[in-house]
Amino acid sequence: MKRLCPNGHTYSGAKCSECRKAPQRSDNNYDHKWNMLSKRYRAIHPLCEDCEKRGRTTPASEVHHIVPITKDPSLRLVWSNLVALCHGCHVQRHRDMGGQK
Repeated sequence: MKRLCPNGHTYSGAKCSECRKAPQRSDNNYDHKWNMLSKRYRAIHPLCEDCEKRGRTTPASEVHHIVPITKDPSLRLVWSNLVALCHGCHVQRHRDMGGQK
């Protein structure tokens, strides 16, 4: 039976294999503070906010900065600058922004 972990991954067994993987970013912008904020945000917003607008229910697996960190680093940990997204919607948001991170 598949289950949904707090981070939005589906898994079977005792633990989510995605959550046990080491973080892939070595960037200082994605540190412990970011990881904790991202987990908290996804706990409160467990569904992809873009999918919800389209009437779909997709687990959120990532948190996106509405105003990119490169444009305004002071908004990096600001709750109102975040949106919970599934991977597909996150990729689309970055495409719409012209690939900015």
